[in-house]
Amino acid sequence: MSEEKVKKVSKKKILFVDIDEELTSVFDRISKLPYKEIYLVVPKRAVILQSVVNLKILKQKLVDVEKNMSIITNDTNGMNLAQQAEIKVFDHWDFDEKQEEKAQDENSTLLRPVSATSNEVDESLPSRLPKKKSSIFEVVRTLRAKDKGFSLKTYLSDRKKNKLSNESWKLYLPGGSRKFITGLLAASLASLFFVAYVVLPGATLYIEPASEVISKSVNINLERAPDDPRTLKSYAIETSVDLTISHSASGVLSEGNNASGNISIINTTANSWPLIAQTRFQNPEGIVYRLQNEATVPAGSIENPGKLEAFVVADSLDTNGIAVGARGNIGPSSFILPALRESSQTELYAESFEDMTGGETAVSAIVLEDDLVAAREKLELQLKEKALSSLRKETLSMGNQEGVNLDLLEDSDVLEYGTAVVDMPFELLGDEMEEFEISGTLRLSGVAFDNDALLAILKNEIISVETPGKQLIKINDDSISINVLEVDNVRLNYKFTAQIQGIEEYEIDPDLEGGSRLNKKIKEHIAGNNIDDAENFVQNLPEVNSVEIKIWPSWSPTIPSLPENIRIKSLSKEEVIE
Repeated sequence: MSEEKVKKVSKKKILFVDIDEELTSVFDRISKLPYKEIYLVVPKRAVILQSVVNLKILKQKLVDVEKNMSIITNDTNGMNLAQQAEIKVFDHWDFDEKQEEKAQDENSTLLRPVSATSNEVDESLPSRLPKKKSSIFEVVRTLRAKDKGFSLKTYLSDRKKNKLSNESWKLYLPGGSRKFITGLLAASLASLFFVAYVVLPGATLYIEPASEVISKSVNINLERAPDDPRTLKSYAIETSVDLTISHSASGVLSEGNNASGNISIINTTANSWPLIAQTRFQNPEGIVYRLQNEATVPAGSIENPGKLEAFVVADSLDTNGIAVGARGNIGPSSFILPALRESSQTELYAESFEDMTGGETAVSAIVLEDDLVAAREKLELQLKEKALSSLRKETLSMGNQEGVNLDLLEDSDVLEYGTAVVDMPFELLGDEMEEFEISGTLRLSGVAFDNDALLAILKNEIISVETPGKQLIKINDDSISINVLEVDNVRLNYKFTAQIQGIEEYEIDPDLEGGSRLNKKIKEHIAGNNIDDAENFVQNLPEVNSVEIKIWPSWSPTIPSLPENIRIKSLSKEEVIE
């Protein structure tokens, strides 16, 4: 290759920066170039000229990779920031195409830095040299002289390399754009909240519906061979039970000694008061002492009563029928005469000033005729209870055998008790014993029915009941009650009324007919009202058990004026039975 064809490559390189190009992108482009001295041609209001911090960071990163950077721009603000970052800055660039400088590389650029103090352009600073417009023929001759091929593509490519890029037509914001965007965003949010508060308030009512118990009755027939959907089969049940019980003897045989002592009988009337033998004197504890001989109490007055000393002996039993014995050994006490009228008991009474003595306890029980009668009544009652319990067990056993859930028809007219056979121990009358035994036998018969079949009939009936504005949510299987109307124990034919209970609650869901009417009624009445008035209105509705209102925004004091902005939700947790 001849010497005139050898081209010197400058160590300087010009790099064009887009107006919106980021710092990292510029650094990546520079770091890939094989030159140490780089010139950046930056348009006005470019992103990298908006911050001195960005320029310092870019410079430091280039120093780290052993590269130097200068900036060419006519952006006054950018030039000031570049100087603050201690970066060389130029206000224009030129190609020198004078004939006397042809020996230099055609691609080299003549640049001179702007004064760092004045930032003004002198006459001595480099300026864009006048350049003659090249015709297509001159371009062709130049390319041929360089032994290079020619094409339109090559021409356009060279023109692009040798001219400054036009400023981007992309949208950009002036300096302080961040504050502008922040203010614009804040204003937009404020407007949004205002619109939401004025135009889009909302209220949600959470309502627990009121409920009530309903019942349904059905007439049922029991027959041996049923032939009707409401006729159930009757099952004959029978049992017999034996029972022996113990009963306490109530007779008392006292073999101890009775207490005795002296009392002073007092008469406050103006007449003497005669008393017969065995006259009773009773103390506050109910122990009775009897006068042993006839006596007459002299007359007296309240201030100077008549008095008579007398000897008395305690009874074997007190007023409650309990043996006295040693309990009769009492200290000084007061006594009334229980046979007298209450008004006379304050006119004639007695007192003791010494202890009663001699009482000893020695008591044994004996069987009385009353004890045998009481024992029989007790036995018959317990026999009936045991027989009924046994009949229930027989019903369960037969149901297991038949594969049916049988239930006993427990009605006094249906249950037939036999006569209790009781073995009365009359030979024990008068015997000394604490308790004795008595035995008996009893037979009981009844009728049973299929409880599952009855329950199915009752459920179908209660489900068929449709109360406007309400829905069935529960059926109480244990609420079945039976009232027997007709009884034929011979043919085992019976007629009774069976009743079952369920729970209905008001419809709240707007998709249901009753709920739709209720929703419309509530919304029309509470729209635009304050929250307390709205809550009181809804709470007082018969369809509502409780209500909770939630408002959006939460600080709003009233219900929205638009019914469309009011929502109603049901708090019912039960499923509808259909």
